[in-house]
Amino acid sequence: MIFNYSGDQGSRILAWFRPHLKGIAVSLGNDLPEQGLALIYSGIDTLGLLGAPPGVTDATRSTFMPWCETYIVPRVQSVEGDPLTAIDLYGARCGVLHTSTPTSALGRKGDAREVWYQFKGKTGVNMLSVLPLHPLRLDIEALAWAFRHGGIAFLSDLQKDPARQQLADSRAQHFLRLGIVEPDHSPALTVASSAVSVA
Repeated sequence: MIFNYSGDQGSRILAWFRPHLKGIAVSLGNDLPEQGLALIYSGIDTLGLLGAPPGVTDATRSTFMPWCETYIVPRVQSVEGDPLTAIDLYGARCGVLHTSTPTSALGRKGDAREVWYQFKGKTGVNMLSVLPLHPLRLDIEALAWAFRHGGIAFLSDLQKDPARQQLADSRAQHFLRLGIVEPDHSPALTVASSAVSVA
């Protein structure tokens, strides 16, 4: 098959980041807060992997938390003004992405505070659980702002470190790309400037 891809506008990382931010804005602007949260948390996973040390191949808690500590935690706090930690956000991420709830194993064990989300003046409260730690309320739009500005700061930091930039760019080449797939009858793999042919 031949895969025709028109190319990226700018770097592969920017070509991913811009529509990711747009997806968050469209979700929140259309009163879809959970969908916006899923994009924020998956975006942190992605940028955490891009910024991970050499040899790391998968996005995990070990890539999420350091990125959060540097780029999200300094930019957001709870509705009440309390600080959040990377482990709080990681537990919150697990709840949203895995079960569409605020609950996580970390929260149930008392290793993280459960995050209850506020959106446009309304708060989602977990009324069914007894928690070892007091929960935190987090405004979704504030988290979206922190992700946007944290992401911009991360990209700026990459530009100052050519080795990290090269590693991040290399990892970004694996990002999902959509293009036109056409049948090809050639027996070999060929790579052209904007097309890949696979037998």
